[in-house]
Amino acid sequence: MNGKKMACVVLMMILAGIAYGAQIMQQRSKSMNAEAEVSETDAKSAETQRTVVETSLKRLEFDTQELRQFLKDWVPTINHIQSAQDADQALQGMLRNSGILTVSQKIELRDSREVKIIPKVLQCTVVVQDEYAKTLNWLGEMERKMPFARVTVCRLKQG
Repeated sequence: MNGKKMACVVLMMILAGIAYGAQIMQQRSKSMNAEAEVSETDAKSAETQRTVVETSLKRLEFDTQELRQFLKDWVPTINHIQSAQDADQALQGMLRNSGILTVSQKIELRDSREVKIIPKVLQCTVVVQDEYAKTLNWLGEMERKMPFARVTVCRLKQG
């Protein structure tokens, strides 16, 4: 093989290498473009989901505005009575101020099984023997001063 043929072969190998390199670069470019399109689609989908969730959050905030305001108004009162002793003192004060004759009372702190958000429940059992109207007024006063308290059982007997 003479020098011209050898130079031609080397030149052909260089051109083949350049063509192969260009083909590899073109494949990488296509794969990167496809990946960019997938990423753009995912970004648009995520943006749509974000706006849907944001709208749901605004709706939830609007729907619960009254409840959150009620909670905000009563948080100091709720935080004031945290133990059985605090509840006993508050109940004793209300009974003393109302002048109702109590036969017995019992306060206990127990675990709540019905509501998972409220781990403990303060249960108070009071037996009152007084006038009907005076007793109902006292229950109304208790509900006004302790709005988180609930009367679960109320038995009335003729005296």
